[in-house]
Amino acid sequence: LNNVLRETPNTNLDIATAFFNIQAFAMIKDNLNGIKKFRLLLGKTPEIQNEKTLGDVLLQVIRREIEGFDLTRDQDKTIKLFIEFLKRKNVEIRLFEKFLHGKAYIFDDRIVIGSSNFTAAGLTRYGELNTWHLRSQAEYAKREWFEKFWLESRDFKDELIEILENSRFGSKEYTPYEIYIKTLYELQKEDIMEKEKNEKPKGLPETKVNLSQFQEDAIARIWTRLKKYGGCIVADSVGLGKTWIAKKILEKVGYYERKNILIICPAQLMEMWSKEMKKIDVKENILSQENLASQNFLEKAKRTLGGSFDNVELIVVDESHNFRNPLSKRWENFFTLVNDNIAKKGKRPHMLFLTATPINNTPWDLYWQIMLLMLMDRPSFIKENIPDLFKFF
Repeated sequence: LNNVLRETPNTNLDIATAFFNIQAFAMIKDNLNGIKKFRLLLGKTPEIQNEKTLGDVLLQVIRREIEGFDLTRDQDKTIKLFIEFLKRKNVEIRLFEKFLHGKAYIFDDRIVIGSSNFTAAGLTRYGELNTWHLRSQAEYAKREWFEKFWLESRDFKDELIEILENSRFGSKEYTPYEIYIKTLYELQKEDIMEKEKNEKPKGLPETKVNLSQFQEDAIARIWTRLKKYGGCIVADSVGLGKTWIAKKILEKVGYYERKNILIICPAQLMEMWSKEMKKIDVKENILSQENLASQNFLEKAKRTLGGSFDNVELIVVDESHNFRNPLSKRWENFFTLVNDNIAKKGKRPHMLFLTATPINNTPWDLYWQIMLLMLMDRPSFIKENIPDLFKFF
């Protein structure tokens, strides 16, 4: 393509393709300055589902491509040049929403017909097959094939310019409010996506745990942290529904996924947790914190779990502030139970701590609960640029 554009810089160029990307433009941009007219026709392929419009798919693909670019001076220059090119009056971009599998590059005096899309991969990948034809075939293809689809297509140029201008490489200026909302979205993006992924699978019974919207939002954040770190502390104030939030998590793991769970709570709360588990048809694996502090705690824990420490997926600890002292029997025994027994029998379980008072006396109360949650792995948060949590207390 570059050779032809250099030989005939004032040619017209019509391109029919299923896909295109900015990298393809970058490969020929230096030879497009003198072009008479540039027309790009984009058509639908079988890979695009019928319920999705071609415009939506292409905008999504281009958005992903731009988001994947490094923020470099060369990338910035390329996209700004592409926007300037698109704004030229002799440049047209149209969409043919119906099936169009053919690929063609039509110049004034020749045509390329073959398998290559107008993408960087299509122009360079080994295995593509394309053939050159001279003027008569070019004129026929343009008149009898390209023009027919062009007349049945719709304009796509403004939409393409808009998505480029709105990107981080574009020139659009954002209001403080828009920047604030974008910041919030980036901070909460994982939680939003997690919420969508955790929708109940079709065909299964409806949930028995109906929550308020703010509690459902909390569920998404909890799942994100359980998957990312292996543990999470829910430290909402009294009355905000920590038990209900935990029930929803327990229902998903214990009922829908049929995995093993363990609840550790003060003795006076065992009856309450037993009733709640019955309501959601989850096995009542409940161990009191008092039994955990006893001499034969491993025996009692194994009995609670049906005789085996294997395959415990989730441990919920209610009133976790009772584990704020690393010198206490219950703290030491919990660590031994999980680290030396349950985790040794398989993968490390996810752990969810519930407390309205994570700090009773000093910030170290919180630190030792986090350390128990992380099984004393001080560099657990290194992915957050915290090589050692101890230094922050």
